[in-house]
Amino acid sequence: MNEEQLQALYMETLAEEGYRPKLDEDSDIIFKAEGRTLYIRMYSDDTEYFQLVLPNFWKIESEEERELALIAANHATRITKVAKVFVTKANTCASIEMFLPDPSLFGKVVNRAVAALRNGAEHFAEKMQDLEYTEEDEPSEFGESEE
Repeated sequence: MNEEQLQALYMETLAEEGYRPKLDEDSDIIFKAEGRTLYIRMYSDDTEYFQLVLPNFWKIESEEERELALIAANHATRITKVAKVFVTKANTCASIEMFLPDPSLFGKVVNRAVAALRNGAEHFAEKMQDLEYTEEDEPSEFGESEE
C-alpha cells in the first residue's frame, strides 16, 4: 500500500469513528479528539510505521519548569502503555508509535491510541502538579501558622 492509499484508509477510518480528518500542508492527517488537535505523521519511506501525535500540550516557560517537565515526561512514559511523552525546547508533546504491518487493523487501534495519548498527557500533568507542590504549601504540623 502506498502513502496515498494509506492516507485514504486512515482518513476513511477516522471519519467512520466520528472524527473529522483533514490533510495539512505536510500531508499529515489532522483531527480533533476531546477538544485536542492530534495528527498522524506519514512517512513515505516506511508505510508500516504509525505515529499519532498530541503536539504542544504543555508550554515550558522557564529552565526550572523544563527540568520538572523532563522528570514528569519520564514518569508519564514509564507508566503509560505505548505512549511517549517528550519535552522540546518550549513545549511538551506525546506520541504513540508502533509498527502496523496490516493497515486494515488501524480501526481496531485508533481509539485506544487516542486514549493512551490522553492518559500520557494526564499522567504528565499530574506529576507536574506533584513536583510543583512544595513544603511551603504544607500546613504546619499542628495546622497553625508559623508566624
